[in-house]
Amino acid sequence: MLPIIIIAIIFSSCEEEDGTIGYDEIELEPYIIENYSYDAKQLYFHEIIQNITHENYENPIIDDNEVNKILKIIQAVYNSNTPERDSVFEIYQIHGYYCYSFSSISIKVNTELPEIQNLSDNVFPTGESSLDYILNTYNFDSVKASYSYPDFPWLTIYTNYEYNMIPVEKEIADVKSILIAEFNKGCAGDGNNIELRRNFDSAIITFSIGSGDCPAGCIYHKYWEFKVSDGMATFIRTY
Repeated sequence: MLPIIIIAIIFSSCEEEDGTIGYDEIELEPYIIENYSYDAKQLYFHEIIQNITHENYENPIIDDNEVNKILKIIQAVYNSNTPERDSVFEIYQIHGYYCYSFSSISIKVNTELPEIQNLSDNVFPTGESSLDYILNTYNFDSVKASYSYPDFPWLTIYTNYEYNMIPVEKEIADVKSILIAEFNKGCAGDGNNIELRRNFDSAIITFSIGSGDCPAGCIYHKYWEFKVSDGMATFIRTY
């Protein structure tokens, strides 16, 4: 009987490995698209920025297909019929607490150079070819100076489009008249949040609420954890 038991264990293991998240089985509803697209984009970028080997780490274009996959994970939880689902979407209406910037970069500049003087005055093109190439490529078309500029030599440049700012930041930092380039990578304080871990066969998505002096970092949290696989969400635990 021993060989039969071993074969059964192997067969069971293979069945588990054959599972998938099941994106094709999840149909997005307008409510999730309208209310959670920003969360999905932030969660996808969080995957990228946490993994320097990510295939899209150096790609300025945000992969809408991957964003939609994350939306479908949220949709699967929304579709589940549990009291915990009601807590997440109806009672607490939980959204993520990521603050990544997709449309702006702050730059510390050499204020004495003519292209920077033009830039601070919202004059485009600035007259410096490498800077103008970047501004044109990513559609940066407006600038806001810091409160005490030029004593505090920082400008923020804006685009009406959304990009993965990791490679854009690097390109701008290479311009000689720019001393530092930084896009927003985090939030101050703490609050309600959504966290996601996914691989080929499943995803774990956790919704949480925070309370107690959250501007300084919440003292208390409560979590609702779901597993999504085969197109469906299963509630795992709350803690």
